[in-house]
Amino acid sequence: MPLHGAYEPSPRPGVRDQVAQYEATDGAQGRLFRGRPVVILTSRAAKTGVLRKNPLIRVEDNGRYAVVSSDGSAPTNPAWYHNVSAHPEVELQDGAVRRDMRAREVHGAEKAEWWQRALSVYPEYSTYQKNVDREIPVFVLEPVAD
Repeated sequence: MPLHGAYEPSPRPGVRDQVAQYEATDGAQGRLFRGRPVVILTSRAAKTGVLRKNPLIRVEDNGRYAVVSSDGSAPTNPAWYHNVSAHPEVELQDGAVRRDMRAREVHGAEKAEWWQRALSVYPEYSTYQKNVDREIPVFVLEPVAD
């Protein structure tokens, strides 16, 4: 169930350029953010339905991935959070490999487990959480069966 539709690049130049670079080279370029590997998350916009793409820190465990809705230390969730909440069918590109995934927001013990995995990859998430009043959401992405 690949995502189909018009792609609208991010209005944020850094995001737009990193996605373009990553996709053009299958992750050989544009694959790092502050020295940490990233994946590209493609989601359907909650309001317009266009496809959006975001580079996010790569947190993987046995073929499942977590994406952390930190947006740095922004006071609100990033736009992609609302997209994934409204349309949990997403595509994930990890290097040259693209996979159809289904996202679900995790809570409680499961969130704590994935949060620790995320911190092991990108410890800055801890600082981000301390700097905001909101609880930073985490989604787990699981492969969609063929």
